[in-house]
Amino acid sequence: MVRIAVIPGDGISHEIMPEAVKTLETAHELYEFALDYETYDFGVEHYLKTGQVAPDDIDDFITGLPSTFDAALFGAGGIDPRVPSGESAQVVLRGLRRGLDLYANVRPCRLLNDDLTPLKGKTSDDIDFVVIRENTEGYESGTGGTFKVGTPLESEIRPEHNTYAGVRRVIEFAFDFAEQRGRKQVAVAEKGLPNGLWSRLFEVISAQHPDIESRHVHVDTMAYLMITAPELVDVVVAENRAGDILSDVGGAVQGSRGLAPAGCFNAEKDFAYFEPVHGTAPDIIGQGIANPMAAIMAAKMLLDYKGHPEAANAIEQAVRATIDSGTVTSDLGGSSSTAQVGEAVREALMKNAGR
Repeated sequence: MVRIAVIPGDGISHEIMPEAVKTLETAHELYEFALDYETYDFGVEHYLKTGQVAPDDIDDFITGLPSTFDAALFGAGGIDPRVPSGESAQVVLRGLRRGLDLYANVRPCRLLNDDLTPLKGKTSDDIDFVVIRENTEGYESGTGGTFKVGTPLESEIRPEHNTYAGVRRVIEFAFDFAEQRGRKQVAVAEKGLPNGLWSRLFEVISAQHPDIESRHVHVDTMAYLMITAPELVDVVVAENRAGDILSDVGGAVQGSRGLAPAGCFNAEKDFAYFEPVHGTAPDIIGQGIANPMAAIMAAKMLLDYKGHPEAANAIEQAVRATIDSGTVTSDLGGSSSTAQVGEAVREALMKNAGR
């Protein structure tokens, strides 16, 4: 049984997430695994109905998710012009990440069609790497603040807060991930102190994995490599902000953030959540042109996680076939709607299964 909490969130999420859910339903019928899910409208839809983005007991709800579900499928949290500034599903996102301590944000970057990348002369043989972003600390740890707001002396402090335990576990996660998936190299991308926490722990942990090549690369150099020589990039582990930026570079390299999924894990827990990398896209809300493929690929990652590789692989092959057919949204140069792309993926999924 695959038990999923579906939390669409804000912006275009209520347009793309139904396509991901319908694709899961199709895969469930074709590959005969049990599926159960429940949808929670926390975010803009909840605000429009109740005047708040989430119920008062949202923290308790989130910490209770693992007792009822195997995983969550989240859309996006952020800017949505239909609600006041600052009201968003980010509170749910922070709860999933920090409240459940899902510290490893795994963001694969794989070129699904050679024509999509903006990089001259690069093919799918060159673009296949993974960014593992620390998900609970760093620049977005929530330890900053402001004072004297609205005056000429206003100050904002946003420290990059890293702990020994937090850095160590995400680096260990990256090396374990590489070994489990036959990857050959792990690089740490950061720009801290020459003998800082990230550098020292990476050196210690890499020595415990002699079969995996290790590299220390400044984060700006890593961004440069992703664009000029992506074939040299394999598994990258990075601090929260650096990992966020690098994974967006990865989305551009593979053709669009509308193709990029992510999964968030804790190696000691059986619960994870999955999401598209892109944001709420407030400029195209309600137009029906948002790309649902990242959400569909997030659902694919979820099935992989739950031990259904055949169904997961079939979804990816269906996405590839849909791209090959030219049924794509405007971010990929096409003119198809969100619903048309979702339907095309499901038709390809059924065709591949002989239905």
